[in-house]
Amino acid sequence: MKRSLIAAAMFLALGAVSASAQYRVPQQTSYAMTVAEKANLQLAHDFWRDIMLGGNLDIATHYMPADFISRNPNVAAGRDAFVKALRENPAIFQNTARQRAGMPEVEFAKNDYVFFMWANFVIDPKEPAKIFKYNTIDLFRIANGKVVEHWDGAHKSVPGDFGPKSQGGGVYNSSTNLSAKEQETKKLGMVEFRDILQYGHTELAMQYMAPGYMQHNMNVPGGRDNFIKNFSTRPKLEMKDAWVTPPTLELITGNFYLKFDQRMEKDPTDPAKMSVFYRFDMVRVDDGLIQEHWDVAYPNGFPAPR
Repeated sequence: MKRSLIAAAMFLALGAVSASAQYRVPQQTSYAMTVAEKANLQLAHDFWRDIMLGGNLDIATHYMPADFISRNPNVAAGRDAFVKALRENPAIFQNTARQRAGMPEVEFAKNDYVFFMWANFVIDPKEPAKIFKYNTIDLFRIANGKVVEHWDGAHKSVPGDFGPKSQGGGVYNSSTNLSAKEQETKKLGMVEFRDILQYGHTELAMQYMAPGYMQHNMNVPGGRDNFIKNFSTRPKLEMKDAWVTPPTLELITGNFYLKFDQRMEKDPTDPAKMSVFYRFDMVRVDDGLIQEHWDVAYPNGFPAPR
């Protein structure tokens, strides 16, 4: 599948200085989708074009059932509540204002999910010559030809109690029917996120990471050796098969492993309460090694968008 690299090319052309700027985002490897997955991917693109960006909200019933669930903590449950929020305050949806042109930097459909990862750029207010790249996401669940559930990485930003939905939850069906290649992808993804980062066994990076490992987190230097140096201070625990903190959802397709997590934080509009937000980590593997990593990190010291 062709991936749009326009945003990445703009980023490098501007001469940005950051941990991730020393690497280009490579053309992603194609993989075989089922007929249903191809249809799901097209539906997500049409939904994004017509509803999220186009504002054609009168046709929302074409894409969304009445019991549609937005996992954005600023939006109540139901299609009508989602449409009302999008009409009145589109800025609470993390990617609508930023992605009016271009394609996701990485996208895929697996089983009943479609994943978009967007490239975003922020100028260093102290050194305007520096431009940093960071990532945001949209995740869709498709059922019966409609978008039935949607997540992004938005944090709570508006006052209001949106009921139990705003405290998390959702339908999570991790990838099934993995090919031999996808089973290897899953194994290597778990090495990085479980064995190295949760159990602290950074020595495994020498065996499982490519020397030129590409890091798309601007707060972490690129390269396998720098990765080891950066994370070597983590406590080393006795390694087990179970996760220390299990992911909420695992999606594996071709050479991509995506770990999706639900997290809680203090509600900024009511500190006595907690509010949900979502984050991801993703790796690309090739030739039996972990080659590339993405997450949602924002530049250290910058006020993160909510």
